[in-house]
Amino acid sequence: MPNESGTWIMYCVSWDDPECLHTVKDASEYIDRVGFLPLFKNEIPGFSLEERTVPEFLWSGDVKVDPWEWREIIAREGKIAYGKFFDKKAGLRDV
Repeated sequence: MPNESGTWIMYCVSWDDPECLHTVKDASEYIDRVGFLPLFKNEIPGFSLEERTVPEFLWSGDVKVDPWEWREIIAREGKIAYGKFFDKKAGLRDV
């Protein structure tokens, strides 16, 4: 995620976008389907948790809607691992 003049630039979607992941369950099921998912925007357009969630909820601390919180919940379930898998960048992948 780039920072321009002290402002983080988010590449997210709106709540009503068909690509939007609304819950930790949605995110887990999507990752299970595709096999892995970077946490933040990368060279592949639309292929990150950031780009499939709503910007207002990232780092909100609300486990129901915050993808930053989801990474811990997903990892605790034991089917998907969280780590620095993508050129030392964070992401999630099936184990």
